[in-house]
Amino acid sequence: MTATVITTETPVCDAVNDDILTTKGIDALQCLQLPLVTSAGHYTVRFAQNITEVRAAQALRYHVFYEEKNGKPNAEMQSQQRDIDQWDDGGFHIVVLDTREETQPKVVGTLRLFYSECLAPTQHFYTEEAFDLTRLKKHFGRSLELSRFCIDSNGRGGVILMLIWKYAMSFIQDNHIPVMLGCASFSGTDVDKHLPILQYLYQHHLAEEALRPEPKVKDYIDLVALYSTLSGPSADWEEAQKSIPTLLRGYLKLGAKISDAAIVDPAFNTVYVSIYVETQSMLKTNPNLVTHV
Repeated sequence: MTATVITTETPVCDAVNDDILTTKGIDALQCLQLPLVTSAGHYTVRFAQNITEVRAAQALRYHVFYEEKNGKPNAEMQSQQRDIDQWDDGGFHIVVLDTREETQPKVVGTLRLFYSECLAPTQHFYTEEAFDLTRLKKHFGRSLELSRFCIDSNGRGGVILMLIWKYAMSFIQDNHIPVMLGCASFSGTDVDKHLPILQYLYQHHLAEEALRPEPKVKDYIDLVALYSTLSGPSADWEEAQKSIPTLLRGYLKLGAKISDAAIVDPAFNTVYVSIYVETQSMLKTNPNLVTHV
């Protein structure tokens, strides 16, 4: 398994013990309602509790996004073998630990949450690097961004995904956060490969104009121009779902809405759209998917 080992060795003299250091995000969690630590078999899900665990999550992200999915890391990431950005310090990192080796639990799944209340005065969400979320943020007030989701290649499609999902949904409900947002990505930058799923999303999950995220970058795929002239039948779900990520499948079942633009991202070797889900909508649409852990 390619999971990252969290070491618990005693630090050398005069070195800083990363197992007791925290981040701004970890500290901010103390003022919020946290879901109970939950286990299923030899897996346990909770928020990262120190710098060591955050770094382990970053290392797993690096392996999945850059080594496995052929993204293009910058020099700093390559030297440290970790996926790093400015939102990691203030983010809440959900981690799934494989506890079969109790003294060295392994991070086998992670999802980063970033709460709008934790944004610095000049800081914006990661999603806002490419999309203008002004209307969405103004309408809902508080919001939670979900990003950097990944699971070790030997644990996909099962209990790890469900643990992360339930934990995130419980946190959103317990803290009465009205909307969750982020990006839905499709592996590979060949746009033609993703046309069926993009057509399906445009026809069935396009956000209303009053709340719709707008692209901030010059180069993007205009879904309105791409699909507004279609006169044939609706997109084929059977064909579309061939390239739909598992996490996005869950969002769609909760009534997710998307932007009318898709963006090609060579750094992560993906094509992505902006997406959001209203909490009240998801509780009514599919309550079984958002029951507490």
